[in-house]
Amino acid sequence: MRTSNKLILILGFLLILSTFSFGQSLFGVVTTEETGKKEPLFGANVYWLGTTVGTTTKENGTFFIDRVAQSNLLVVSFVGYAADTIEITDQNSIMVTLNPETTLNEVVVEGWKPSSGIKHLEGINTLEMSEDELFKAACCNLSESFETNPSVDVAFTDAVSGTKQIQMLGLSGPNVMISVENMPGLRGLSSNYGLSFIPGSWINAIQVTKGVGSVVNGHESIAGQINVELKKPQESDKLFLNGYINQSGRTELNTVYTQRVGDKWATTTLLHGSVLPTKMDNNDDGFLDFPKSDQVNFISRWVYKGKKGWLGQFGVKVLEDNKIGGQTSFDEDMERTTSNPYGVKLSSTKYEGFGKMGFVFSGKEYKSFGFQFNTYTQKLDSYYGLNNYDANEDYVYSNFIYQSIIGNTQHKFKTGLSYSYNHMDEEFNALALARTEHVSGGFFEYTYDNLDDLILILGARLDYNSLFGEIFTPRVHVKYSPFETTAIRLSAGSGTRTANIISENASVLASSRTVLFENLQTNAGYGFNQDKAWNFGLNVSQEFRLNYRDGIINFDVYHTKFDNQVILDLDRNSQEAVFTSLIGDSYSNSIQFQVDYELLKRLDLRMAYRWLDVTVDYNTGELQKPLIPQHRAFVNFEYETLNKWAFDYTVQWTGEQRIPNTESNPAEFRRSDYSEEFVLMNAQITKTFDKGWAVYVGMENITDYQQKDAIIAANDSFGAYFDSSLIWGPIFGRMAYAGFRYRIK
Repeated sequence: MRTSNKLILILGFLLILSTFSFGQSLFGVVTTEETGKKEPLFGANVYWLGTTVGTTTKENGTFFIDRVAQSNLLVVSFVGYAADTIEITDQNSIMVTLNPETTLNEVVVEGWKPSSGIKHLEGINTLEMSEDELFKAACCNLSESFETNPSVDVAFTDAVSGTKQIQMLGLSGPNVMISVENMPGLRGLSSNYGLSFIPGSWINAIQVTKGVGSVVNGHESIAGQINVELKKPQESDKLFLNGYINQSGRTELNTVYTQRVGDKWATTTLLHGSVLPTKMDNNDDGFLDFPKSDQVNFISRWVYKGKKGWLGQFGVKVLEDNKIGGQTSFDEDMERTTSNPYGVKLSSTKYEGFGKMGFVFSGKEYKSFGFQFNTYTQKLDSYYGLNNYDANEDYVYSNFIYQSIIGNTQHKFKTGLSYSYNHMDEEFNALALARTEHVSGGFFEYTYDNLDDLILILGARLDYNSLFGEIFTPRVHVKYSPFETTAIRLSAGSGTRTANIISENASVLASSRTVLFENLQTNAGYGFNQDKAWNFGLNVSQEFRLNYRDGIINFDVYHTKFDNQVILDLDRNSQEAVFTSLIGDSYSNSIQFQVDYELLKRLDLRMAYRWLDVTVDYNTGELQKPLIPQHRAFVNFEYETLNKWAFDYTVQWTGEQRIPNTESNPAEFRRSDYSEEFVLMNAQITKTFDKGWAVYVGMENITDYQQKDAIIAANDSFGAYFDSSLIWGPIFGRMAYAGFRYRIK
């Protein structure tokens, strides 16, 4: 007699025995008869219909399950097999045989979906940008990933260092939490210098959350959160290559290589190298438009998937980034004196380790726990003319998350504990600053989903900062869908963060302004309390159909109000940069209207308009925050032919921006109160071939618009009036580029 037949006989005996032994439980055996003989089925799911009471079968196919009063229908399921539902009356044991599902022919469903859009099923207002969206532009790094997205602004901080900073809801980048796979990504020193540290070709998707996000990710987000999903071993191509070159000589090569190692492990290696070896001065002001630069960036990441619910991933990152800018005649080997040309140097090294480990309970996919950790050390050596700024930062982050349900899957919760350590040493000319923060805390987030038209998310976390004391962070999100095509989202909550005032405002170092501190509040850190703000938001998303074509309308309103904030005052005197604590009001109002519509088959249109009111009480009174456009409009066309030619064209109009007061300068070094409004156009053509190849060519700033006289007193770089920080427009002209992509799946 075959072993399997013996086993079934034994199990049958157990069934009879159980009839007399387990009055309040149900015993059963699950088998399959795929080969014509009954075989026990290990790992099948068994649960009472409409409840969360369930179990899984053991290696011999058996199970015990307690009876429940709410249901007498038992569901037995297993991947690849047709599920069975059995009515249980007075029997104490059952035997169930599952049959393989019939394989259907592949069905291809075609529908329209924009390459970026609000995640319709999410309770939090989150926009997801897919890889297709990122490929619309050259997208060399994270700062250039938003050229076709109207929600996030990216601007140069000054005219000499090549540093870019993002803005969301009119607030500068450090008010936006930038995470990598929901762990701290670009923060601390990297919040100002790090946007170029994430190559665009490494990015799989980006999620942009306006307003306060989840309390699970911490208390630091004020204006929003940008989460970057990098290419992972479990979903990456076997090989992906990207090469890029532009007319200034900037050259990049990116490699992503994925390999399976056994049944449970897989690894992906991401490598980036870039160089800009040439000098370029299109506006003839004697300064490089871009600093000469080189960067080497490397990640090795591993993922583990066990058979009993364990999942994990681990990785290391190494980065070295160097930039040399300033006057075209500057040589870094020269002694830095007022008699030699003005130079700028930024040199960063960063070593990072990260990991996640999680466990999903068998048969209870809603129940799991996970542990995240991230640690890095970063060193920055920099100078701007005679201003020196060196900094070292060490950071450790850990987060334990447990999630489950309360009664049924309509009531979910996440809870956990977190701890972070942040040590910063800074030397700014003769000023030495050191700061160590230990932050420990706990959080709880409850989600109610009636599985129809309402999602409610209530979250709170309590943290203790060793320098600033307790931090309480409440947040609430509501999503209501009165119709299948309509979603209304409301959000409210607070955010708190420590401002790194030198590194976040390094643009003032690229000037002759004297840096001053006043209205100090504490002996901790820089002498200022943490920034704290409240954010309130409304989002309405409406899908529509017009002329047999689909479209989506999104309307946003957000209000952010600061209780405390470190203010940089550039208006008091054009030879001073004054850091002071907030006395009075500081707020931001943002309204955005956006339409995505399929004009013709394979021709998509995106239009957006945004209005900002960002106001701060300065020493001289209430003023609009400088260098932020109050109005911005955006149009993007995307068309793809049947033979895989793709055309992308973007037009952006930027309204006038207030310029800090320069009346204390001599007449020739004064600037208008407001900038010009201007229009930028970008375009790209991409051809995708059948064997994994794609090539693209494009042009940025097609109309060659540039901010005139971007550097004040450019011919007297060590004089009292030199200032390269008042940047409101492009500092370089028309730029052509080309590149290729190659992938092996």
